[in-house]
Amino acid sequence: MSIWVQILLFAIPGITIYYGVFYGTPKLVSKGIPLIYSFWLWLWIPALLLLPLSIGLYSILEDGVLTIEAINQRFRLNPISRVDWLWIVLAVILTIVFDQLLEPIGKVLAKYKLFSPPSYLPEPFNPLKKFNMPPKEFFGVSLKGNWKLLMIFMPIHLIAMFSEEMMWRGYLLPIQEVMFGDMAWVFNGLLWAWVLHIALKWHVIGMIPSMLIAPLIAQYTQSTWASFAVHAIGNAPLWIILLIGIINTTDTSNEKQRLNS
Repeated sequence: MSIWVQILLFAIPGITIYYGVFYGTPKLVSKGIPLIYSFWLWLWIPALLLLPLSIGLYSILEDGVLTIEAINQRFRLNPISRVDWLWIVLAVILTIVFDQLLEPIGKVLAKYKLFSPPSYLPEPFNPLKKFNMPPKEFFGVSLKGNWKLLMIFMPIHLIAMFSEEMMWRGYLLPIQEVMFGDMAWVFNGLLWAWVLHIALKWHVIGMIPSMLIAPLIAQYTQSTWASFAVHAIGNAPLWIILLIGIINTTDTSNEKQRLNS
């Protein structure tokens, strides 16, 4: 597979997501579709399609056998060893540390029109808006006791991340290793950051460590499950934020009821 085809595989969903974040979401909202649906549909549909696309490419371009054993081998769905878990924990810690260290750069870039996020984007995704804990809303939806939101959001989020890992690390990274050898993870990570995630342009510098660490772990451990673990654990703080909002707003409401009774 040529480099240009690989870039195209990153660029098509990247451009789609960019259009959705800056133009598609406002259009859907203007037609009365709630923000939470408008935004996350644009974000998740391109990601979810990567899973069947990766398997389709494997089947058509490589005449791959569609058996569990063959898919596990081709996409490196190898079990995570105890040593791998140590690397995963270290990777997550480094991701969090670098994200915090580089966060001020994102806030500065977001002030410039070229890198600014769309005005509708809420905190904590928008660095120009103050984020308060516990959160009261999530993309216009009240969090008070809203367990249904968390139960729907988490599984879809996990499947979307797994779909990404199957394409970028499971399917493409082995191809890139043949072309670039030990530096394949760098090529993979930069495409993931600056092509697929171009919609997060204010985070163009801050995202680099996390976008490089996942493919590095995948290449080092030869396990797509390992990079998926880094990817999922790295995004888990969002679920925790939602959980805190659901629990704390519920407790606050119940406390007020007790005081008034």
